[in-house]
Amino acid sequence: MRQQNSALAFRISLSALMAALGVVIMLISNLIPVLTYVAPLTASLTLIPVLVEFGRKYAWMTWCVTAALALLLCADREAAFFYLFIGYYPILKLSLDRIHAKPFRILAKLAVFTTAFLLLFLMLTFVLGVEDVKSEMVLSLAVYALLVFVMLLFDRVYDRLALLYIKRLRNSLVRKAPKI
Repeated sequence: MRQQNSALAFRISLSALMAALGVVIMLISNLIPVLTYVAPLTASLTLIPVLVEFGRKYAWMTWCVTAALALLLCADREAAFFYLFIGYYPILKLSLDRIHAKPFRILAKLAVFTTAFLLLFLMLTFVLGVEDVKSEMVLSLAVYALLVFVMLLFDRVYDRLALLYIKRLRNSLVRKAPKI
């Protein structure tokens, strides 16, 4: 029983640590406005250790905590909502990568991203009334095209970073994790 409690505490602690790191990365977008779309993607990388060590259940919880805190604390609403709508991508990526045909896999990933971006755009424009987004609709199409390229690049970089974590960083971060 004691070992089981220790393992659960370890899982919660590492998940909370990664959520806190994600929130700190999101808060950096307050200081450097250029990072509006980069910070959420970078913050989503903090899900890698949680996904590898504990699976999707803890990764979803970590994403929820990070998204909620980002929405509460982040002054850059666009960045916080971008994390809310696309920060879960590393968790969903596991399922999307199971699609065997590469063209269908890429189309599925683009469909997920396009849906998330469209919902984000609609929410920022019509629900929250962010005037910058509404007045720059043509620019938003250019931003969307650029973000599609960035998401495809992020997809490839994510695989390499996950492998880097497993091969190099895992032993230093998680030495002897207690088993449940």
